Amino acid sequence: MKNTITEKGINNSKTLELTQMGVMIAIICVATLAIKVPTVMGIGYVHLGDSMIFLAAILFGKKRGAITAALGMTLADLIAGYAYYMPFTFVIKGIMAFIAAGIAYRGEYNGKNLLNNLFAFIIAGIWMVFGYFVAKIILVKYVLFRADSTKEAITLASASVPNNIGQFVVGIIIALFLIKLLNGRLNIVNNKKIEL
Repeated sequence: MKNTITEKGINNSKTLELTQMGVMIAIICVATLAIKVPTVMGIGYVHLGDSMIFLAAILFGKKRGAITAALGMTLADLIAGYAYYMPFTFVIKGIMAFIAAGIAYRGEYNGKNLLNNLFAFIIAGIWMVFGYFVAKIILVKYVLFRADSTKEAITLASASVPNNIGQFVVGIIIALFLIKLLNGRLNIVNNKKIEL
């Protein structure tokens, strides 16, 4: 009888875990689309979604945080009409959340140390800026054909670096505030086996 109850508890836990991830994917997507400012070149947009990626990293950890970030942001790209960014976004934002959670949960920190979380988000943000810099070089040179040379593609991609830095800095401020506000108020299911 105990095995049946334990298995039922595990199944319920898995359902709740998937539900929570689904809600976070939607939150990331909505936060990204809610305030969307197109960049000057018109090949991207600045948004508030990074704040939710940082929050997801703290709430869900490396693997689930990466999945929710990758899917939420990729869905936003599709809805916003930037489908050509989708493969880049999936990888860049997934790794961004993975980096943030990996640093936030290193050693004994457990995602609860403000300075360590700040450090984690800065490193993850730097990765995001670099990732999109490379993505934009590829896009303007080989996909959108707006650059005649690699040098011109690098120049065009460089123009978006300040926007991306500003985006993740605002994201950090919002995320740190929300993490403090929600501390102890959310019950996120972890990957451990639940015994009933």
